[in-house]
Amino acid sequence: MTQTYSADDSIDTIAVVFKAAPGTELLYDAGVGKGAQHRRLEGLQHVKKGDSHILLVPQPSLTDPNDPLLWSTRKKWIAFSNALLYSFLGAVTGPIMAAGMVQLSEAFHVPFQKLTYANGATLVCQGVATTLWMPFAVKFGRRPVYLLSTLVMGVACVWLGVASTRTYTPFLIGRAFLGIFEAPIESIAPSTITDIFFLHDRGARVSMYGLSVLGGNELGPMLSAFIIQSLQIKWAFYIVAIFIGFNLLFMFFGMPETKFSGERPSIIVSGSIDTPEKPGSQHVETAECKMKRSYVSELAFWGSSDPNVKLWKVFLRPWVLLAYPTVLWSCFIYGLALSWNVILGSTIAQLFAPPPYLFDSSAQGLIFLSPFIGSLVGTYFCGPLSDAIANYYTKKNHGIREPEMRLPTCIIAAVLTLVGALMTGLCYEHKTHWAGPIVGFGVLSAGAQMGATLSMSYSLDCHKELSVELMVSVASLKSLIAWIWTWEINDWLESKGALTVFSVVAAVNTFAYLSTILFYLRGKAIRMWLHDRDMLGKLGL
Repeated sequence: MTQTYSADDSIDTIAVVFKAAPGTELLYDAGVGKGAQHRRLEGLQHVKKGDSHILLVPQPSLTDPNDPLLWSTRKKWIAFSNALLYSFLGAVTGPIMAAGMVQLSEAFHVPFQKLTYANGATLVCQGVATTLWMPFAVKFGRRPVYLLSTLVMGVACVWLGVASTRTYTPFLIGRAFLGIFEAPIESIAPSTITDIFFLHDRGARVSMYGLSVLGGNELGPMLSAFIIQSLQIKWAFYIVAIFIGFNLLFMFFGMPETKFSGERPSIIVSGSIDTPEKPGSQHVETAECKMKRSYVSELAFWGSSDPNVKLWKVFLRPWVLLAYPTVLWSCFIYGLALSWNVILGSTIAQLFAPPPYLFDSSAQGLIFLSPFIGSLVGTYFCGPLSDAIANYYTKKNHGIREPEMRLPTCIIAAVLTLVGALMTGLCYEHKTHWAGPIVGFGVLSAGAQMGATLSMSYSLDCHKELSVELMVSVASLKSLIAWIWTWEINDWLESKGALTVFSVVAAVNTFAYLSTILFYLRGKAIRMWLHDRDMLGKLGL
């Protein structure tokens, strides 16, 4: 998995390896060579707080103060918080009808399975539409996509509020319309993370983003249940629309463009050992320093379009990336992990409304508190703990960070997913106290949170320069996988029982997690093979 270096290895040798293996980064300068080699690393920018041996990856611009990597901590967190709120609210709109399935089924005079098709419509439209949204995020920037998507997502929620009191067909169409305009929630926020944060703390940020999506899937049904119980289901959609309106306002004033097209110093160290030089110093000396933009100028709907970006090329890249083993693995792990939220949202009413549990709408909503707590636990395991493990291996590897260093944590994700699914299935099959299957949901969700976040972090680490395009691939295939479950999940549950359904889905997840062993052992070789093949380059993309 990891190629190590002795203290006598030259910096030139390490630089060659960086070029041959996308995702391999020089992150920690202690122990990489000695003497003149160490003096040469002094030319690179390090973190200002904490461990001063950690390099800033990527290196921020030395000539352009508008580089988002140079933003103040406060400005970064305001922008990131807006992205998290956007992702959370978009995720809320998906399973918001979970606690109202009984009422909607009776009002529309349709069975549970047909009602679940409305969830499927959102998912499939989300997967297709993200391939159309994201080329514009690459060409014109993230800000216009955030603003336009948020605006129309709010309109879609108002539509659904009205349609929920009418008939099934306009409600189904409204769910499809919602999917089209909430599509960027699973692709643009991870790109924002790579835009404004450095590699050494990116894992924790990705885990927070994962929590915003899974938390929205879990808290949304819980909060909407009380609204449905006290008012009507239409008010669940109206209230979400109001919060989306506030998010739009916050974004307009606090979400500057994060896409950066300027030059940054290279981390590749070149030159002979006897003549140390500062990386990137040559182009820094000749480059012209730019002026910092004013706050008002940052509020423009979009900046100048990138002349180097061709929309048709950006549209085709995600499809080519599906041929990358690293991306395809992330797609399946991410899709299977998030499928659990679709399954829970579609089946909670079917499982707990009938005897012996007889849960009303508010009680069904409270069930989702358990998955949310599980997601919090999973966030720690795949955030701070994962970063600590990766940093430990980085230091042992003479400061060289490999994306595969995060993967050992997948063992915990696989175990939690399997144990949680079996606990839920067995407890429900034997009609134990309601705490049994519900605690199982929490254990299961901890594993799902870890799987989703780790798979996303791995692909972003491997191909950070293609963060937008690869998240389109991941989000699209995820939506397809989740959509497949909506075809038959309710009928399958009724005919085969909870134990069979949860066991089969858990077995599929566990089998997928086993493939992590291959990437842990051979991931670097796969990345070098991808570099040599240069599929995008040969296709002119």
